[in-house]
Amino acid sequence: MFPNVKLQDLCSDEVYQFAEREPLYLELLKYFSDLYDYRQAVERWSRFGPIQRTGNLWWVMNEGWLYYGTINPDLPIRWLAISKRALQWDHVPSNFHPWALAILESFDLQRYQAAYHMPAEEYEAVARDLPVVLQGLRDYPKERFAPPIDETNWGFTDQ
Repeated sequence: MFPNVKLQDLCSDEVYQFAEREPLYLELLKYFSDLYDYRQAVERWSRFGPIQRTGNLWWVMNEGWLYYGTINPDLPIRWLAISKRALQWDHVPSNFHPWALAILESFDLQRYQAAYHMPAEEYEAVARDLPVVLQGLRDYPKERFAPPIDETNWGFTDQ
């Protein structure tokens, strides 16, 4: 999905080997809520077709594409948050699905917690959401996959 990135590299044990990380999961959930859960955004989303919706998901990921496409301590947390949102939207692009599923299936929450000591509230939210999101991805019908995310324009900005 990302240029010069192998999915198996993003599923490696390296994600647990950074010196530290900052709490992020609850901030990401709030960011997505602030960005998409107000009336005009919901109305706009309802008017979008499948290609526009996929473009919208790409835009969110593109804003932090290095965090989604390189090994860093926030990688599984970001994929959990964006996957949760994709499932809430019932819009899972065909090329997003295998990456999200593989990254989240390889995510060892206990090992992550031992490495980074997430605050209790963040840990509890991740522990609650991870199995739900994983099951949602596992059960997502292939016939409902959305058009694929653009794989060539990562890092593109509006500037």
